[in-house]
Amino acid sequence: MMRIELLGASFQIQSDESPEYIESLLDHFRSRISQIEHTVATGDPLKKAILAALLVTDELFAERERDHHADTAGIPREDAAEIERITTRLLSRLEETAED
Repeated sequence: MMRIELLGASFQIQSDESPEYIESLLDHFRSRISQIEHTVATGDPLKKAILAALLVTDELFAERERDHHADTAGIPREDAAEIERITTRLLSRLEETAED
């Protein structure tokens, strides 16, 4: 169990993740809350949490989009990795054949 203090609320969570990982998530979320506090005039913790959650969700979606179009040819990263694995196997087979 891990105790979390956030926006005046305190509660415990249970997670399979390490406390260090959970703390890194909280640090990131707290930084987004701080960003909200500096840009939006609201004292309502619920509104701050919702706006911070929207910022984090926007980051996630933007990262997914970047990952999807990581290759300059527009090949999704997962496909590019599979192409690389296949190419490496083929090159190994060609080298083996050339040695025989």
